[in-house]
Amino acid sequence: MGLDPLPNPYETASLTMPTLMIVLRREIPDVLPYVHGESLTECEDELARIAEMLGVTPLTHFFGQGPDGTDFFLDDEDELGESFEMPEEVWFPPADGLATIAALLSHLQATPESVADAARISMELREWQSLLHSAQRHNVTWHVGVDF
Repeated sequence: MGLDPLPNPYETASLTMPTLMIVLRREIPDVLPYVHGESLTECEDELARIAEMLGVTPLTHFFGQGPDGTDFFLDDEDELGESFEMPEEVWFPPADGLATIAALLSHLQATPESVADAARISMELREWQSLLHSAQRHNVTWHVGVDF
């Protein structure tokens, strides 16, 4: 009769942790719109610092979820007061995100020690890059959203 192993807190956290993701303004035929963003989410502060150092827009500055995507953050909108306005949805050209991703990938290739698990972060950045290239070819705008 052995003891049950303790749950791994990292596994539990990753199941419930919000994840950054790309939201396309419209569907693109034969293109899967969901790409991984777990590592990007975990390292978003470090990646933002690197992006600013490189002179490109941090990925989190492409956040653009509007009222339909953010109302779940609020337990009670009345508590915020009458002056609170829900954010408007904002869309960005794929080229803007591609510039950031290219700069980050180049930096991570040159200095992988600048972040923990550079290989995994680079893999996710390449997935985002691929989706944004598809969006660019189909003239579809995008923004960063949060998947729960």
